[in-house]
Amino acid sequence: MHKNRDFAQPETGQSSEVAYKVFLDTDIGDDIDDALALALALQSPEINLLGVSTVFGDTRLRAFLAAHLLAVFGRSDIPVAAGIGEPLQHRHPPSGVAQAEVIPRNLPVPDISKLSGPELLIKMAADYAGQLTLICIGPLTNLATALRQEPELGGRLRRVIVMGGSSSIPLADWNIRSDIEAARIVFSAGIPLTCVGLDITVHCQLRPREIKLLNKSRTSRARLLSELIVIWREHRPSWQPPYPFLHDPMTVAALCHPSVFTFQEIALRLLTSGPLQGVTIPRVLGGTRVEGATHVEVESARAWMMQRWLA
Repeated sequence: MHKNRDFAQPETGQSSEVAYKVFLDTDIGDDIDDALALALALQSPEINLLGVSTVFGDTRLRAFLAAHLLAVFGRSDIPVAAGIGEPLQHRHPPSGVAQAEVIPRNLPVPDISKLSGPELLIKMAADYAGQLTLICIGPLTNLATALRQEPELGGRLRRVIVMGGSSSIPLADWNIRSDIEAARIVFSAGIPLTCVGLDITVHCQLRPREIKLLNKSRTSRARLLSELIVIWREHRPSWQPPYPFLHDPMTVAALCHPSVFTFQEIALRLLTSGPLQGVTIPRVLGGTRVEGATHVEVESARAWMMQRWLA
């Protein structure tokens, strides 16, 4: 096991000229961790967020929600594009966008890009060739579509960080099994991949005291996150606990605060057919070589995230 040297940069005090140039692809609007991840990226000086795209289901409504969050955080300059709603390989219906009800009805509809999600990604990758880090915290449909549209895209991306891909045991996570064909395209594209899988992220969850801290904060940013958590709780499936797992924010932490993670190069095999389709099997011959998160210091990671959200 080793710390991933590719991520090694100072963890505080970076200016936008030396920060990671990042594009975020998200299915924001149902599970709360997407909004928390976007907020974390905006609160991290290690990141220069250049664009956001939405994926899966009603991507236009998801884009309005992302644009609203950006506006509250004072970053309406960041373009948001609605991406592909239908997966390349259908498995289950997309979830809704319940959190969009947080958008005030008396305000104009937030502006979103005229480009599609894949088109905006292709443009940003061309503008910042070799510099752009893509963080995927939803199904991989937009990236797979962009790779089909632009064969040179893979060579222009610095790295792709995926919320998905187990490093310890065979697992199926939402993002990969929601579009298995898209995942197959991405995993076979030869792009440098970092996987932060469910086997790691499931250990990190917000607790009641962190929820109370967000509720007590007087900043408009923390208040928005608190409102989104309330909406998520009201609409979450009955089997989900009332305190959110920090699956998606962990991908942002992996980029900005890698010292709390251990990474290892592993081979991942994606099962694309049969009853186990969507399962990733780690450490097998012939699998895709990825940089996998194998351990996280949970208390340190959670404290770092909270510090950023409350800043």
